[in-house]
Amino acid sequence: MNQTHAVNAKLLKAMTQSQLNVKLSADEYRQRCMLLMPNCCSSIKPLVSSSQLPLREGKLTVFSQHRHTINLINQQQQLITLHRYGSGFAPMGRVLKTADFDTVQAALTTDSHLTINQTINGELKIGHISIDQASHICHLELKPDPALSFDKKGVAQLLQQINNSTGVHGQLGNLILTPYQAELENLCLQLSNLLAGNRADLTPYIGLGVGLTPSYDDIIVGILAVLACDKHFYAPLQRLQDAMQSMPLDKLTTTISATFLQYALKRQFSLLVMQVVRALAQGKYHHVSIHKLLNYGHTSGADLLLGIWLGIDRFIIRD
Repeated sequence: MNQTHAVNAKLLKAMTQSQLNVKLSADEYRQRCMLLMPNCCSSIKPLVSSSQLPLREGKLTVFSQHRHTINLINQQQQLITLHRYGSGFAPMGRVLKTADFDTVQAALTTDSHLTINQTINGELKIGHISIDQASHICHLELKPDPALSFDKKGVAQLLQQINNSTGVHGQLGNLILTPYQAELENLCLQLSNLLAGNRADLTPYIGLGVGLTPSYDDIIVGILAVLACDKHFYAPLQRLQDAMQSMPLDKLTTTISATFLQYALKRQFSLLVMQVVRALAQGKYHHVSIHKLLNYGHTSGADLLLGIWLGIDRFIIRD
């Protein structure tokens, strides 16, 4: 769970604080688009970049654009995500100042045929906009930490109060400390077999659900986030990674979800997931990260929390 390299604690703290979203007017957008003129060049320095960001020289294309994120994809089908400041930080991501994010989004919106490339040192070229390497590099990786331990009863009491709906199984609070539905029980059984080095089949569960990150993919990521913190699962997680390397994740689920699963198998997670796991392990049940996770996506936050609970209840502290 340690974040190394030149990670600035104040910067990471600032990234978790809420920020007023600033919408550019049409005139401001046109002014920013002037940066695309042949004789103009804009250089952007990200606030922070993930050390796990794909660094492959070559052409990129726009995979998807959203209000707070821009997903680029390289020729090896690896995603690079640009985040608006204050709106998350993924293992394949870079965080841009609000104004810089708007500049890039305006450029891509104005000209859908912009040439996008990544240089050998990781610099992004979007038309005449250059996005340099960040001076702050962050390891978004969870590592076994003996200082962290979960109070199963305390976590259960917290989650029982949450009415947010999961993607498949109804309200999260109703799923805690009750007999799990057969699909959830079988998912845990298949994962247990793979962690033990036995044969098992996870394919029915990869991609199960709807959305950019289907529910069961989020549940699996949540389980893996908990296991990554426990030293007893260090070797089993390696066995699970080896077993799932042969699975065609990109054919079983969405590109974005397959990307998060691939990172999770290497113990790498979004900053928000890492903060929630740490908060729960420290008994900080009112931590702002938990509230933020519940507001993540339509049901993804509740599904991730369900996975975190299953990781505690079915793997770490099994009764």
